[in-house]
Amino acid sequence: MSYHPHYHITNRLSILMAEAEALKVQITRAPVEVAWLEKVRLEAMIKRAHFSTAIEGNPLTLPEVEALVRGKPVSAEVEAKREVLNYLTSLRWIARVSPETPITESNLLRLHKLLTSGLLPKDQAGRYKKRQNVIMSKGKVICTPPPPKEAHPLTQALLNWLEKEGRQVHPIIVSACAHYELARIHPFLDGNGRAARALATWILYRRGFDTQHLFAVDQFFKEDHEGYYEAIQQVRKEKGDLTSWLEYCAFAIQTTLERTQQRLSELALPRLPKRIVLTRKQERLLLELRERPGFTVKELERLMGVKRAQVYKILQPLVKNGVVIASSTRPTIYRLKES
Repeated sequence: MSYHPHYHITNRLSILMAEAEALKVQITRAPVEVAWLEKVRLEAMIKRAHFSTAIEGNPLTLPEVEALVRGKPVSAEVEAKREVLNYLTSLRWIARVSPETPITESNLLRLHKLLTSGLLPKDQAGRYKKRQNVIMSKGKVICTPPPPKEAHPLTQALLNWLEKEGRQVHPIIVSACAHYELARIHPFLDGNGRAARALATWILYRRGFDTQHLFAVDQFFKEDHEGYYEAIQQVRKEKGDLTSWLEYCAFAIQTTLERTQQRLSELALPRLPKRIVLTRKQERLLLELRERPGFTVKELERLMGVKRAQVYKILQPLVKNGVVIASSTRPTIYRLKES
């Protein structure tokens, strides 16, 4: 078997990809400190895990997922927590894999095993399906995927295309094609949607479209839940023509990149005098002040985990150079000059 995606490059698709490329360049060049980038990366990872699992009905809220990541107790069913933690594990694994590493069949099966460990029996996690599955919506069967005997050859054909012809195709198109095709094949008994979205993310990583792992397209798909499934269904209605699906995915990525650029601009350091060299604690303090209109010294003690004298030591050069302003009220409230 071989895989040959059918689609057309429309004006809309070209414009969306060009806009996404421009936003990607702006984000890559954004003057954001390393410590701040880590915060954005963590936010993106948490959102990917939350929204991708929520698409399939995971009941955890975004704050609960954030608490789970930080090791705090969350009152939820074990399976729901496991699903989210597995997704986070798979994202961390993908992020560690070298961009030069090919997406082979064994790597894809490993990804599925990470996603479904503890949720599926051992003979099903990271293994192709051995019995027929169906795709359901609102309690009704809407599609019957290819039979088990075709799961392996169809998946291998997709992976062959990714490593050969796909290397000459734009990352957004490759990511969207792989996303749809793996979901269409439904090669596993369960976890196919999560695997398809994780694979799409992996492709964007390795093709240099999200080298810093800063954005989460899954949020767009969850917020547009019905539109997401309708876009997938539309390909079936159009007898496999992926054009409308590619436009949908390109719009999702372009919209997500706009949000990411806005988030980075919110976290941008205020204009600093050249004589100031920030410590990591000062960077963190400025970041926290970006998030809220102001803090008292007591609040900063608790937030940063340092004593009052250390808080003043962190604040002093920032206040002296006019980066942070102290109110004349009591208790004194410290805020960024810009805010």
